[in-house]
Order: sequence, then C-alpha cells, then structure tokens
Amino acid sequence: MQFSEIQEILIKINSINDVAESHGVASGMLVANTTADQLDWIKQVMGEIEESDLPPDDVIELMGSWFNEIKNHLQDSNLRYELCLPDDDQTLEKRVTALQEWCRGFIMGIAMSGIKDFDELPEDTRDLISDFSRISAEEEFDLDNTDEAEIAYADISQYVRIGVLLINEELQPMKTTSTIH
Repeated sequence: MQFSEIQEILIKINSINDVAESHGVASGMLVANTTADQLDWIKQVMGEIEESDLPPDDVIELMGSWFNEIKNHLQDSNLRYELCLPDDDQTLEKRVTALQEWCRGFIMGIAMSGIKDFDELPEDTRDLISDFSRISAEEEFDLDNTDEAEIAYADISQYVRIGVLLINEELQPMKTTSTIH
C-alpha cells in the first residue's frame, strides 16, 4: 500500500498516529513478536480504543492487510522491507519529521510486544534502538534543502531500514530450509 492510501485510511478512522508512526509501531511489534496481534496494533493506532469503537470491517480489513504486508516484507529473504515515509516530492522537513515519528513508533511497538528491559537485548539491537531514540528526539536537523541535507536524510533513512532488518534477524532469525544432498 502507498503512503497516500494509508494516510486516507488513517484520516478516515481519526487515528492519533500518522502513517510513518503507525508503520513504525507495526514494525516494532513484529520484529519483537512475529505473532503480534493486528487488532492490538489497530487499537494503538486509533488511540487505545475499546473493542466496541473499532472502525467498520472493511477498514479493519485494509489495516490488517497493511499489517500483514509489513510482516511479509520483514520476513522476506529478498529484503523488500522499506520504511513507510513520505515521497521525495514532500519537503525535507516533512520527511525528517516522519522519520522521527517512525523511530518513536518503532520503539513503542517493541515495548508493546512485551520487551521492557532493552538491556537484555543483543548488543547490536540495543545500539540500534538507542540510535533510533536519538533520531526521534533530535531537534536540530540541518534542513536547509541542500544536496548535502538530502543525502544525509537518505543515508539516515537507509541506516534505519537496514537497522530494522538486523534487529529483525537478531530477534526473529529467518527459518532456513534444510537441503538434503
């Protein structure tokens, strides 16, 4: 699903989270627990609502489809996983803000999956989560719309994407099939 499609759905359900943060929450939940419940995620995206306040079934189905797409991309051996961030035609400021929100959501998603003590995680995972936390809290990104700023944004986004794949591999090693020779 595309960023704009998801944005329309989130607006329709009065989500408290934007697209990037919602994607980050789902990604964090799924790297910590591949059996994470999509309804728990939907409730989080909507602001901890009651079961009776869930959106119509067609919206739940679309959100569930997006959740499963994220899960499948995380588990894909071809590394198809991408962060769901605004397109390059958006301002650098909007894209940086979305990346920060994505990082906040990712950390929230990991915590929602039951991981409370990050000190017990593998060292690389701890370091990456610490980096994501710093990215989410950074207040003074250089947003002067220069080529250098664009390159820096692309590099940081790619670092986060690869970091998620590494965290996923450390917490949920890919199942390899045995080959009989």
